[in-house]
Amino acid sequence: MTTKVAEPPAYLANKLREALVRNKIGISGKVMPKIVDREPEPREILTTYKSPTLSEIVDYTNQRSDNNYAEALLKANGFYKLGDQTVESGRLAVTEHLKSANFDMEGLNYMDGSGLSRAHTVTPISQAKFLASLMKTPYYKEYFNSLPVAGQTGTLKKMFLVNSNGQIFAKTGTLHDVKTLAGYIKTRNNKILTFSLLINKFSGSVSQVKERMEQLLDPTLDL
Repeated sequence: MTTKVAEPPAYLANKLREALVRNKIGISGKVMPKIVDREPEPREILTTYKSPTLSEIVDYTNQRSDNNYAEALLKANGFYKLGDQTVESGRLAVTEHLKSANFDMEGLNYMDGSGLSRAHTVTPISQAKFLASLMKTPYYKEYFNSLPVAGQTGTLKKMFLVNSNGQIFAKTGTLHDVKTLAGYIKTRNNKILTFSLLINKFSGSVSQVKERMEQLLDPTLDL
């Protein structure tokens, strides 16, 4: 399990603020991280650490399906857009971005960064359309490359080992009685298709659901 967070000072301050409010201790205003010593005395640099790039962080998050990183990215969005590193600010920032990107908001209930909340809902068609719209953006290549590859990498390493090996690039999602998969398919004719499979309250085992996913997606390779 990973524990790294974006902007640790802001994260700690917001956690303290949340604890005070939870214990009915009155507090107003937002957390405002800032440098208080702009002209410090001469100091010796012992070491320097540079954060991985955003594309590297997204790659790590998607390949390993790391929920902690996903939540940290959500809060980082809230901090950079609204100056407040909380889940609520992150949700507002992401929701406003989705609206500006013409995301189909029908059926969307955006609750967290990881998707672990059972109140978090979205429709397959809205995901598929959004994935298609990403293909026209400057960061599409980085996002595409961050996705696990069928039969080869990340959370898809043990799926689609035969017909679709190396042809599907997608993000998984798993909860009790829920199995999802959304991303891109590279057909044998080198077309790129988008897809979204959201399966809820299924009967049988997870392995049976995975097999059914493969049966549904295999024919698309010849489109």
